[in-house]
Amino acid sequence: MRIKSVINNNVVLVNTNDEDECVLVGRGIGFSKKPGEFVEEDRIQKKFLLADKGTMAKFSRILNEVTSEELLVTSKIISMARQELKVKLSESIYISLTDHIHYVIERYHQGKLMTNTFLWDIKRYYPKEFEVALKAVHLINKKFNIKLKDDEAGYIAFHFINATNDIGEDGNTALLTKLVHEIINIVSLNLDMVIDSSDISSYRFITHVKFFSQRLIKRMQSADETESDLFNLVRNKYEKSYKIVKKIDLFLNKEYQYSMSKNDQLYFMMHIHRLIAHEKLNK
Repeated sequence: MRIKSVINNNVVLVNTNDEDECVLVGRGIGFSKKPGEFVEEDRIQKKFLLADKGTMAKFSRILNEVTSEELLVTSKIISMARQELKVKLSESIYISLTDHIHYVIERYHQGKLMTNTFLWDIKRYYPKEFEVALKAVHLINKKFNIKLKDDEAGYIAFHFINATNDIGEDGNTALLTKLVHEIINIVSLNLDMVIDSSDISSYRFITHVKFFSQRLIKRMQSADETESDLFNLVRNKYEKSYKIVKKIDLFLNKEYQYSMSKNDQLYFMMHIHRLIAHEKLNK
């Protein structure tokens, strides 16, 4: 296989014989290599060949941000989840979970980990997913010599759940799709921008909306553990984002009899602000 681009010393993007893109991970596989050169087959530790070209393109975009170790751990976790949960998982989990693991490790070293206010509900509604997620946290802790807690298992469990819903194995799939579309539409109209999942910032926002929508359908209300000072600080700093969040809250109150907690609002404000910042940067 010929190299299409070198991501770093341990990750390269290649074209297969069928001209499909494939990500190869291996120690030193990209060292001193240039596009057009052949890959040393004995260096390949893992191949990532996703059937959907759109998903593959998005996966390729995050490779500059993550490490080869994070890619390999994510792949191991996904394989474990498929085997133990006995479900099909959408290929999108390679993007969302890799991205999530990268940033949670980063936040751990910065001392910025968040408490999972939905942990009890996740254990109650998704015990199998949570059990596998606990094993995933153990793998991450062991590989990166860190000490993530059960809160993180709750977040990882939601990635499993989301990847299952993406391929229509849940009875609430139609409602979930409708709700996600409605929330995204409110944000899109108020920002006068297209929220396209091919863009990484938009993809992260859409993933957050899916998680939130799943909780709403299950009536898993977030505990208001956000400090008032922090909430007020973000609200005043991101005034435009806050106004959009209040419109979402009013809509959910009217249509679904659901009130967003301060915790929910805080996360939405931060995600919407990132969309605004990304849009300005690319104009």
